[in-house]
Amino acid sequence: MNKPSIIITLLMSLTMTSACSLILPWELSTALTAGDFVLATETGKSSSEHIAEELTGKQCRWSRALQEESLCMTEKEYVNYIMAMRCKVYTWDVLGLPSCKDDVTEQNIKYSVKQMSSFLGE
Repeated sequence: MNKPSIIITLLMSLTMTSACSLILPWELSTALTAGDFVLATETGKSSSEHIAEELTGKQCRWSRALQEESLCMTEKEYVNYIMAMRCKVYTWDVLGLPSCKDDVTEQNIKYSVKQMSSFLGE
């Protein structure tokens, strides 16, 4: 898939999944999106992540799909996921994804190259 196709697909996906904007009236869709934004700001998770946590009994975060990890993890699975990075100091980005702070490991370099290659379609 070429880069323009990826961008178009992403933009279409965002408009179609934004609080069911194609199904609900725009007023309700806007209110739900605003409510989800406030919830994510307060808790760090969207309403759908909270619902998934209630249903699975695990900690869920959709952004883990960017790292090709399980979306929902038990506490032990999450600790193993973090410890496998072998960082001296950990940090979390705005999506809640962990990474090594001021510490470049061989595993992180391989992961970065793999992610960049898949994004560029190589």
